[in-house]
Amino acid sequence: MPIADLSEIVEHAKSDWLSLNGARIFISGGTGYIGRWLLEALRHANTALDLGITITVLSRDPVKFLSIYPHLRDDDITYIKGDVRDFAFPGGKFTHAIHAATDVIAEQTPLHTFDVTTLGTRRVLDFCRSASVQRVLLLSSGAVYGRISPELSGVPEEYRGYPELNSPRSAYGLGKIVTEWLGAAYSSESQMLCSSARVFAQVGPHLALDKQFAAGNFILNALKNEPFVIRGDGTPCRSYMYATDLVRWLLAILVRGGANTAYNVGSDESISIQDLARRIALLAGISTPDVRVAQKATPGQPPERYVPDISRARTELGVDILVSLDDAFTRTIDWYRQFN
Repeated sequence: MPIADLSEIVEHAKSDWLSLNGARIFISGGTGYIGRWLLEALRHANTALDLGITITVLSRDPVKFLSIYPHLRDDDITYIKGDVRDFAFPGGKFTHAIHAATDVIAEQTPLHTFDVTTLGTRRVLDFCRSASVQRVLLLSSGAVYGRISPELSGVPEEYRGYPELNSPRSAYGLGKIVTEWLGAAYSSESQMLCSSARVFAQVGPHLALDKQFAAGNFILNALKNEPFVIRGDGTPCRSYMYATDLVRWLLAILVRGGANTAYNVGSDESISIQDLARRIALLAGISTPDVRVAQKATPGQPPERYVPDISRARTELGVDILVSLDDAFTRTIDWYRQFN
């Protein structure tokens, strides 16, 4: 991870970091994109602020992970091997837990995705109850809202949409709804306090460039100086949060989030997919990008939107977007250029 980014996270969230002094933290999914950023930031803050934090990370293959990222071997970090649905509980008491393990439907069958999401959450919460965990951060998703009304510039947490019940592709969104419900149910029967982060689109170093993420695909196109191919009509609107803001927000929810409260986590700066391709091209130094849109937009049809209203996080947690859209993509492109 860029040291400047990690230092920025520590500098702008120092009071939250200090509240973790002496904490013992359990993380599931600590080797994925979001989990790895959290792990790197925790490690950096632990050293920079001398916090005395100890971390236990659940991973399906810690040996492979550490062979790729050997710098994450650390005396304060313990890795345990296991599936989130049936892992053996580590011993002792913990103060905090971050449940970030999940499988996206693009890579697995719907039933597998649903099982990992729901059974995995229940297993983690069973562990938290047995280990006397006080605060739990559950990573949820904007997918819980289903198809968002195009009339909303940003979807608030009170929105009552939901994923399509007759579509197998709803496995992820429905699983995240169950995740949030399980947090509320377990909290009502124990001393733990669960808060949820409904994460929207992200960007930053280590974002997969060859998966189902438009931003990553376009960055890869720019780095290879190849055409930007948009399979749809290019009108859907998205927003993108940089990794340093993501970590700060998740940290705030972990240590200060309300009980059984969900917070949207993402940027509220909207941009269409077609404009995104052009913006990334220009930021990468391509003055005349070859953007190819496969379908024509339907006249009079409002664009699909996947953009959060982030008023709750701003008001209740005092967090905000510190990295602009252009800066977020410039930093990411510059980081990837080191390896091309």
